[in-house]
Amino acid sequence: MTERPNYNRQHVASGTVISGSGDGRLTVGDLRDAIAELPDDAEVIFGPCNHGEPQTFYRFKTRGENLLSIEFG
Repeated sequence: MTERPNYNRQHVASGTVISGSGDGRLTVGDLRDAIAELPDDAEVIFGPCNHGEPQTFYRFKTRGENLLSIEFG
């Protein structure tokens, strides 16, 4: 069996946060940059709701030629 790399131990914190533009938009390019070095099976979590629990991913939905909606349930 091949040993899987521990990406948490390989990560070097850059001290930066990837965020959208000042108007709150997040682009596909922003997402690609953020996840470029992660393996395909890396888990993605979303920040907490007002009640403190993590948001739960529901689906991706294309809402136009150049717009993808990420919905939470």
